[in-house]
Amino acid sequence: IYESIPVTFLKYLEQKEIVKKVNFRRDFTANQICMGTEHNIDFNDFIKCLRDSIKVGFTSSNVTEVYPENLGDDITKEFRKQATTRAKRGNKLSTIIRFNTEYEKKGAPYWTRVNAYVYINIIEECEDNWFAANKYKFSYDLTIEFNGISINSNKAIKLNELIAKNNVANSIKEIKSRCP
Repeated sequence: IYESIPVTFLKYLEQKEIVKKVNFRRDFTANQICMGTEHNIDFNDFIKCLRDSIKVGFTSSNVTEVYPENLGDDITKEFRKQATTRAKRGNKLSTIIRFNTEYEKKGAPYWTRVNAYVYINIIEECEDNWFAANKYKFSYDLTIEFNGISINSNKAIKLNELIAKNNVANSIKEIKSRCP
């Protein structure tokens, strides 16, 4: 009976494997608030605009495994490390960011945990006019490869309760009777 435990649990929890590759290109302008000068950079407007842009991209690409806010924060953290200079007036500056990270999304009806390989090429452009100094336009190509699983959170809670109330052998028999 103990050899069938993992398979039985996975069937009961309705485990779904997630293997997905998403690619999209978006543009945004971080000019509602100036990003500051070359020596005094303010990323607040950048991160807000990036999050909103990723949210739109996730909606159109049907990505539900990761919160856009979490991805936006991680990208901004890496961008701050790598982009130590700003684009000069009338010029473009390209920054390529790559990283692996793990995301967990808990909630009903599913708990999801994915490993994500993120590749993003951010192109920064500073407007070249006397009126709009320090106004930055950004475009990016984002590729994310997801690999992970999701399980039914309601059934996971029931499984915990069942095991807490019974011994393991009786719990397994009960679960097997509920699984097809």
